[in-house]
Amino acid sequence: MKNIKISAVKIITVCLFIAWAVVSVAAMNMGVSAGVTKEYIPFDVKVRKSNFIKSGWTIWLEEGRKGYSHSVSKNLNLGDKTIYSKAIFKTGIIKKPKNGFMIQGISKNNHPITVPQTTYVHYVHDVEATAYDPSPESNGLKWAGITALGWRTRYGIAAVDPKVISLRSLIYVDGYGFAWCGDTGGAIKGKKIDLCYNTTEEAFRWGRKKVKVYVLGTKPQSFYANKKKK
Repeated sequence: MKNIKISAVKIITVCLFIAWAVVSVAAMNMGVSAGVTKEYIPFDVKVRKSNFIKSGWTIWLEEGRKGYSHSVSKNLNLGDKTIYSKAIFKTGIIKKPKNGFMIQGISKNNHPITVPQTTYVHYVHDVEATAYDPSPESNGLKWAGITALGWRTRYGIAAVDPKVISLRSLIYVDGYGFAWCGDTGGAIKGKKIDLCYNTTEEAFRWGRKKVKVYVLGTKPQSFYANKKKK
């Protein structure tokens, strides 16, 4: 019985020593530090509806961007791990969020030309827009029904000045819709475009208008900016 008591005392002593050693080592590895966490602020998206775009198709006029603030915390560290953290204070807004702006299609009709389902505005031009049709009266006998690139002249084709808008660009024009820039014209110089309709009557109804032309791409501008940084 006496031997058992001595063994128990030894065991307790050893356990206390181990506990003391663990606490001592932990205390040596413990430290206090301040941490800064970036907290993001979501952005809103403003939507404009268009009957000239098929339902499910969208054009991002402006990309949204998150804002952020900073949260400062006091951390208790054990080695390289944080075992406890308490927020001390939050800063004000460091960067305000920027709202996004998109055009959303609501039409049930298919587009007369093939276009990507989601596009992003790369450039905007204020131009004077006229209209033409595939007939010889609009194009001359040589170019009747065919564009400068050899495409079939039809609705969804636009004549542009390549010095302003590159040929083969995809554009969107309010009141007209999507168009591929596949044609040129002797009178189409500078900030002018010519939008193709299928009939002379439709082209005549368009007349001459001041419009905004949105030059589109399949990736946002931020994609190319981030790629350059890398």
